[in-house]
Amino acid sequence: MKTRPVARNRRQLRKGAAQSKTRRRPRSGRARSIGSRTWLVRASLVAVITISTMGLLGTGGTIGIVDYFAGDLPSIDQLQSSKLLQTTRIVDRNGNLIAAVYHENRTVVPLSKMSRNLQAATIDTEDRTFYSNSGVDYRRLLIAVVYDLTHRTSTLGGSTITQQVVKNDVLDTTEAQSRTVSRKFRELVLAEEMERRYTKQQILELYLNTINYGNGAWGAEAASETYFGVHASDLSWAQATFLAGLPQAPSVYDPFGTADQLQAVKQRWRQVLDGVVAVGDLSATEADALYRSDLIEKMIAAHKAAPPSPNPLTAHFVDYVKQYALQRYGPTALYEGGLTITTTLDLGTQALADKWVKAGVRRYRSRAVNTGAMLVMNPNDGEILAMVGSADYANDAIRGQVNLTGVDPLGWRGVGSSFKVYTYGAALEAGLVTPSTLLNDANSVIGGHTFSDWDAKHEGWIPLRTALAQSRNLPALWTYSAEGGARVADFMHRLGVTAALENVGGVSTTLGHDPLSMAEHLAAYSAFDNGGYRVSPHSVLKVTDPAGHVLESFDPNGERVQVISPDLAYLMTDLLRGPVKLYLGSLGNRPVAGKSGTTEAYTGSIFIGYTPNLAVAASLMHIDAGPTCKSGYARLATNFPPSGWQCPTSVLFGEDVGIGVWKPFLDAYYASHPWPAKWKAPFGIVSHQVCKYDGGLVGTGGYNEIFLKGVGEPGYKCGANPYPGETPYLAPIPPPLPSPSPSPSH
Repeated sequence: MKTRPVARNRRQLRKGAAQSKTRRRPRSGRARSIGSRTWLVRASLVAVITISTMGLLGTGGTIGIVDYFAGDLPSIDQLQSSKLLQTTRIVDRNGNLIAAVYHENRTVVPLSKMSRNLQAATIDTEDRTFYSNSGVDYRRLLIAVVYDLTHRTSTLGGSTITQQVVKNDVLDTTEAQSRTVSRKFRELVLAEEMERRYTKQQILELYLNTINYGNGAWGAEAASETYFGVHASDLSWAQATFLAGLPQAPSVYDPFGTADQLQAVKQRWRQVLDGVVAVGDLSATEADALYRSDLIEKMIAAHKAAPPSPNPLTAHFVDYVKQYALQRYGPTALYEGGLTITTTLDLGTQALADKWVKAGVRRYRSRAVNTGAMLVMNPNDGEILAMVGSADYANDAIRGQVNLTGVDPLGWRGVGSSFKVYTYGAALEAGLVTPSTLLNDANSVIGGHTFSDWDAKHEGWIPLRTALAQSRNLPALWTYSAEGGARVADFMHRLGVTAALENVGGVSTTLGHDPLSMAEHLAAYSAFDNGGYRVSPHSVLKVTDPAGHVLESFDPNGERVQVISPDLAYLMTDLLRGPVKLYLGSLGNRPVAGKSGTTEAYTGSIFIGYTPNLAVAASLMHIDAGPTCKSGYARLATNFPPSGWQCPTSVLFGEDVGIGVWKPFLDAYYASHPWPAKWKAPFGIVSHQVCKYDGGLVGTGGYNEIFLKGVGEPGYKCGANPYPGETPYLAPIPPPLPSPSPSPSH
């Protein structure tokens, strides 16, 4: 790549020479003598190389020399694929760019997809004889030699585009940077040989794909996107001439840099425009109009308005995808392979999720909430549509880069009463209880331990449906005790939650103090939504290489495994509609199911649930960077030492998350998406009329409830299964039949 500015006229040459003499005045005659001899030798050697090359390459006797120097010249395919580092692009499901991952930001495109304006401006600036020279412009080189000799400096460039390709892409870095005679000779020979092997179009394409345009942009496509947000095929004359001047000194010509760099890039653009006018590709009037345009001002404004890198909106998700790609393809493929990773993310849904997590943090800030998370999935196949790992990715004070959606174990949290679905689901599946079974909300002592509920009240014996809707603790504790923790753990693991429970035998496990992955927790809930299939959180739809070959493609049915019956899935969904109707207002009239969860001392609050086509989990909490809790509510922690990770807030229930985050997100999402149809009951669901006394079957005077056919139906009549201490059942006396009225007389 050429790095020396081109003087525009003889007056400037003379002025530059005088300045050069002034700057380089030696401090002694000896120094002047040595410097003169050095430049003379260098100039003479370059002249010899030039003359020799001109003579040798025109004769048949040079075959051996050419073979020696050009025998290892790579093929054009090798130059374009093996040698070129390319940018991996991570895009959302609709093709919108989320992130670019690279060691060199480059996207290789064919010459046909590069603006002709850019091609012309580049040739006019870098190598006006490109289409007529043989890879070396000897006239231009000789002028450069004379200039270097007379001015004792290497400031006038003589390299053609082909020579720059040889130097940048054929010679190794050490050789390319050396200033030896052999290196220069090899460069000239290889340039001539490259012209014999490749077309001018191939050489220009390679040059425009490899050259450094500054600001991390390598190649025309990356430069077009970096500076103007367009593809290289769409560059205007103004944009093309601007880009054409940057490769000469990309660190100097930086429109986003200092005031001096901005002034330098403006002067360079003027030089390029003058050069384009000189060869007749633009008129002077057209060039002046381009230079007076607001191109640079708009570019700088767009640069300032661009989101930081990484973009905090999608940073957690990008980290997750990068980790997946690193494990599957390795760092070379990820950072240099030019992959296109099409993800499951939907940027519109992501923006909504981020908006409502931040809104929830603001809403409950007075209760010491400082961060939160949300995960949105397709419940039918596990595709992640949105992932908000914290309220602020860049905020170290809240450990913002830790992903609280739990795709990394560092972000696992307790899930509170939302764990109870595993307790009740396992018991229903085994036929140990039914939705109408009366559960114990009267006795607080279980296994010698005393428990209490959030309101310190007791409701006596209540149906399972009511216990789940109101999230009563004692009924869940007694159910867990009766069925055994092993059954619950097996049920949970079948649904896809991998966490090991700390104390399976301890009944308090049902209260959800064990840290779980939010992502796995939501995927497990999705099995209730989708008819009983286990799904896994998934982030990638397709991966392709630069040639368009598909390396992997997501099969939505590939990981679906039936782990519970469709009947149990429907029954759990019907039960989970209760909390929504109780706490979330208008959503109770929609096909929506969900459950709240609140951990001890309000260290984390969650609401998790779904519609027929969307599964959503949201949480709010307080996290501090250091080991000490600074929320101001550490006194609420009684059974554990508070820390930055486990930091109590003021009273904050999972229902608060449902009201302040989960419901507003769902309302906003379905404001622009049609509501899906309600779930349909499978054939294994039956309905019976049962009584409130003990949940037994009754002919009249009870209420309708649904059950699992043959497994979880009441096997007794009303009054046959009273809870301890209940008064004997008295069947209601049917009202007397009306007396028959006399027949009318005729």
